Amino acid sequence: MGIAVAVAIVAMSFLALDAVVDVNSGVIAKRIELAQASIADVAMSQHQLASAVQACAHRDQQQQPTAVERF
Repeated sequence: MGIAVAVAIVAMSFLALDAVVDVNSGVIAKRIELAQASIADVAMSQHQLASAVQACAHRDQQQQPTAVERF
């Protein structure tokens, strides 16, 4: 009995959601695709930032003056 009630509640909730927001497979697929593209873009941006920081740190290590050059 409890399972039937849960299924009925889920079905009614989905129908209510469908009435409020036009939920169809095309819209959901488009949103998932957009989310995946955003996640990939953020991952690529973080990779580029990490590479830039690493290059900057490497450059700074090469350019640090020795103890004799400081004076």
